[in-house]
Amino acid sequence: MTQYKRVVGIDLGTTNSALALLSTDGSEAVLWEDRFKRKTYPSVVGINHNSEFVSGWDAWNRRAIAPYPVSSIKRKMGATQTTTLGEHKLLPEEFSAEILKGLVAGARQQFESRPEKPITFDAAVITVPAYFDAPQIEATKRAGELAGLEVKSLIQEPTAAAMYYAWKHGISDANFLVYDLGGGTFDVSVIRSLHGEYQVLGIDGDNFLGGDDFDKRLAEHFRKTLVEMGYSLDLNISESSDDAVRFFLLTKLAQEVKEALSTTEVHYVARRDLFEDHDGNSVSLELEYSREEFENLVADLVDQSIACAHRALEKSQERAAVTLADIDFVLLVGGSTHVPLVKEKVKEAFCSGQSKAGVPMQDEPDTCVALGAAVYAATLGGLQIVEQDATLHVKSNTYTHESTIDIFAEILLQPELGRAVKTAALINQAGDVVALVRANGEDDEIEVAFEEIQLADEGEHRFRLELCDADGDELIGFELEVYRGDPDRYRPSGSALSNLSVLAKDIYLEVVRDHRPERQLLMERGTSLPSGGEFRFYTADRSGALLLRLYQNRYPIRTIHLSIPPETEPGTPVELKLNVDETMTIVAEGEVLGQRFWAQIEAPQARELKDWSAAEAILGEVEIIAKELWGNEARYFRNATDPLVAGIREAARTDLEKLQALLLRLEDVLDTYRNRESALTPAWERYEMLLNGVKRIVFRGDGKRQLGLSTDEWRQRLEDGEKAARAAYDGANQAAWTQHFNQIQATWESLSQDEFRFASHSDPDSHVENLKATLRDAIDRLRSDIHSFTISANEETAQIQRKELELIRLELTEKVEGPLNRLENADVSAIKAKPELDRLFETYHFVRKRLERLPTLGLVTR
Repeated sequence: MTQYKRVVGIDLGTTNSALALLSTDGSEAVLWEDRFKRKTYPSVVGINHNSEFVSGWDAWNRRAIAPYPVSSIKRKMGATQTTTLGEHKLLPEEFSAEILKGLVAGARQQFESRPEKPITFDAAVITVPAYFDAPQIEATKRAGELAGLEVKSLIQEPTAAAMYYAWKHGISDANFLVYDLGGGTFDVSVIRSLHGEYQVLGIDGDNFLGGDDFDKRLAEHFRKTLVEMGYSLDLNISESSDDAVRFFLLTKLAQEVKEALSTTEVHYVARRDLFEDHDGNSVSLELEYSREEFENLVADLVDQSIACAHRALEKSQERAAVTLADIDFVLLVGGSTHVPLVKEKVKEAFCSGQSKAGVPMQDEPDTCVALGAAVYAATLGGLQIVEQDATLHVKSNTYTHESTIDIFAEILLQPELGRAVKTAALINQAGDVVALVRANGEDDEIEVAFEEIQLADEGEHRFRLELCDADGDELIGFELEVYRGDPDRYRPSGSALSNLSVLAKDIYLEVVRDHRPERQLLMERGTSLPSGGEFRFYTADRSGALLLRLYQNRYPIRTIHLSIPPETEPGTPVELKLNVDETMTIVAEGEVLGQRFWAQIEAPQARELKDWSAAEAILGEVEIIAKELWGNEARYFRNATDPLVAGIREAARTDLEKLQALLLRLEDVLDTYRNRESALTPAWERYEMLLNGVKRIVFRGDGKRQLGLSTDEWRQRLEDGEKAARAAYDGANQAAWTQHFNQIQATWESLSQDEFRFASHSDPDSHVENLKATLRDAIDRLRSDIHSFTISANEETAQIQRKELELIRLELTEKVEGPLNRLENADVSAIKAKPELDRLFETYHFVRKRLERLPTLGLVTR
């Protein structure tokens, strides 16, 4: 019996998973569904009475039975801590493998038992959040392998969704904003499709933002309501398993209410005997709850997702000049986009005349990621037709919207049979030979290519592909179907040329600067994958050891340790080459003193989980730093920390995994205001930021005496102040450092207020034109300084400096001069132009600072 084989697409979700494949003729994407026609599979793992693993709906139905099933394990992917389920202790990828095993078993049963054209599979394309980092992606790949699958590729979920929308709706050239709000994670991507190829231009997201957070927010609201009704429900989910079950049951109720409010304005909640409170009283809840109340409760969570989307657009603008105005389609993906508030906020922020999209598109939001993965899987894996003695592997698409189709195939067969094959014939249903070609290849692997096969009508076309001997007699044959679709609806499916993955987080190397460690950016977030880079660093001391410590964002992912001769001179070159493939596997290799090294970057060691006392210490540090700040600095700090602090206090009651993630994010913010190697606060970078702001105002060249000082007087004052501040900082003199920091902040705030008054009470249009002219003159002066820069006599240093000069020229052109040209040619009001000019001045001063640091470039760190 003929058997068909496809590569499937799998959405391994936080809350639910799904699996799909393309039909044999490529005309239809087919989802797995269970006997109850449910098309999603709960991402839950439990154990039965025999301590055997169960997953999906079987595990979900045991959610209130001890030992309680493991859910939302995707949030822990990449971690090295195990999670306990009964007598089992498994890593996150091992739990995910159990989910995949159950899903795959059900799908195989469905697809292999089809009465016509049964399809089997043993390989998959699995999707991952766009914001997953290397350890999380590697863990996902391993989960697939543990489930017995060959993982052909891992693609990002928003990209898969865009591919399905484009494939289903016949969209060829377009820019997509994909808003993917699932149960446990949020992703947003800006994706460009050009002639059926895809490129990711910008990403952002939050691995701890999704519908589960809506549910827990509402569950906590219900808990407080019950407390007000007199129930004893001061829950401690981290210490009490009974409390964890109580809150879980409230969460399930909240989920039901949330889903009901997606279709009605008011929902009547009537639930008796939910559980017993701490005093043994049976808890019942009876009330009316409105959609408006729910939307007010979760509005800040939706706003967080909107902010992520704006950051992704900023990245796409920076990388490819694709702005919101260039977006053709806004796609709503994920089950949580059923919430009306989400639809309204997305429409308000990204449609309604701000982009080319009139309204957001929403089509199969719960399963479109799996369907898109199936489309791409068919492109990667083609179609295999398995007969008893041979396998036909059709590598080209079996679907076209044109009147002709090209068929490229590979046939695997027994060597003695292969040696006899000389030609291949393609025969239509009428028995006519429509193409006859020479068979090429080895004895057991034959390749054939039929080009421009005519398809007269739309619909299915059946052919027989026959392999023939020297006399033209058939040796073996295969039945093959192709499909001609609507000629006006092109169905792009991507190819190997598509850039489907981008680097989710910056990669850094820890280096030494001014005897202090800092992180040097090696590869920027948003870089298309696969990618690589070659770098040269220099030894900094005679310790006899070389440490290359790599980070993703602020987290160490690998340290390479080499022993070198202690007499090695500081400044000895260290060559480093970094490669990142499309699955975000990172490989570092290089050489120092003829000694080569190689390392594949693996998941970092587990970070110690912080208990509440450690969390309180971090929150206490927030208050300490806040007291040392004032004015705009204090406002900036509060704007960054207040949402995190509120989220931490909420997560302590409702979500312990999210608590850990928010604590790490808060530490990221605190790192900007403190130094890892010093007790001094604020960090030096804050001083530099304020100093650049002062320079932007006083050196703009408009002839105005700012605060009564001339330009030369300002130059001398700022140089003296920076020198004294640096001495205080390097000398770890907190009192002196605080004094110098307060001085520069006071100067900046005074100038900013003066600048505001100037802009407010003068002609804004003239002021903006003056700023444009000033920036144009500054660009010309900087170009002259770049041209006259004296290159080092040391050839190695000179090479680095020449490369850096080229990057400086490029940055000046692309990030300052180019945007200024566009601003001058655009019809933009002075009010809108002023903030953009401020940003360009800031970038200009950053580029000039880069040139000023060039003479020391090759000494220690670069």
